[in-house]
Amino acid sequence: MARVVVDVMPKQEILDPQGKAVTGALARLGFEGLSVRQGKRFEIEVAGEVTEAVLAQIRSAAEKLLANTVIEDFTVYAAPAPEQGRTPQQAAALQQSAPQQTAPRPATTPRPVPTQGTAPQPRPVQQAPRPGTGGQQQ
Repeated sequence: MARVVVDVMPKQEILDPQGKAVTGALARLGFEGLSVRQGKRFEIEVAGEVTEAVLAQIRSAAEKLLANTVIEDFTVYAAPAPEQGRTPQQAAALQQSAPQQTAPRPATTPRPVPTQGTAPQPRPVQQAPRPGTGGQQQ
């Protein structure tokens, strides 16, 4: 099966609060000089070959559903097959250069749940004075 990718990003003039939050978090973690804009990626599996007609159909779907064209831009392109056009040596080299899995984070100790000596007691319900009694309860 062929695959088509639709990348959706906020327009440059639109504020990107999610991207700003990620940029700030990266800076706090020591990753300086990075600026992030956060978007969406849709991978669409296509039965058969990716033709201009298929790409046009997916562009129409992106314009109508996948992207809010008032505040987002999108690009549509055919994704290459994972092993398409690679020799076995290139595939092996690519696999070796794949990102290594990072070490697991150390386990944290759970925080104790605060407890109180006794359960809270219900408060007595006060009744409102009846109209016409002058504020006195009967």
